Amino acid sequence: MSRLLATISDQEIIQHDNGAFGFLAGLTIDGDGSPRCYGPDNSGLDHTANAGSIGDWYGIVTDAEGEPIVQGTTDPCPGMYISTTSLEHRQYASTDPRRYIDSETVAYVVCPGSLARKAAGAVLGCKVVVTNTRTEKSIHAVCADIGPATHLGEASIRTAELLGIPSSPRHGGTEDHIIRYTFHAGEAAEGYKLQPLG
Repeated sequence: MSRLLATISDQEIIQHDNGAFGFLAGLTIDGDGSPRCYGPDNSGLDHTANAGSIGDWYGIVTDAEGEPIVQGTTDPCPGMYISTTSLEHRQYASTDPRRYIDSETVAYVVCPGSLARKAAGAVLGCKVVVTNTRTEKSIHAVCADIGPATHLGEASIRTAELLGIPSSPRHGGTEDHIIRYTFHAGEAAEGYKLQPLG
């Protein structure tokens, strides 16, 4: 039986019997997981402020003192911070950039935490069908990150590229509500495993 998950931005988000739920929104670019996403002196693909600030980092890996860990000479982008995603390849250490889902190479989307926690069926790692309703271009993606409870419509650099949307985390995306996101909770995206929220 269909049920109401939440009302966000005046949209009622309904989950159907098959586990699917979705919404129409814009597309904010999420660079998280890219080894080039964040760096010292605001040097990354995205504004470092989107990963937090001194004493309150939440989008990058930090050491025991709360200081950002910088990639070393054997990492993909030496000198840059290690950007995280909620979905992880857990065979790698938390300080290894390969642990996180790379926004530049993987089509992924972000689910608001309010939906991910209320949905019947795991959302992290699930299949998501993303459609540009203006061009009718549709792709399969994975839900790889959990975002703010009240923000609809966020996806990776690669998702934007595939849908013909400007893909810069600093200047890209679209505010037009032309992107349809359909999450298939409980159904793993190809090549991924469902991951319970931690």
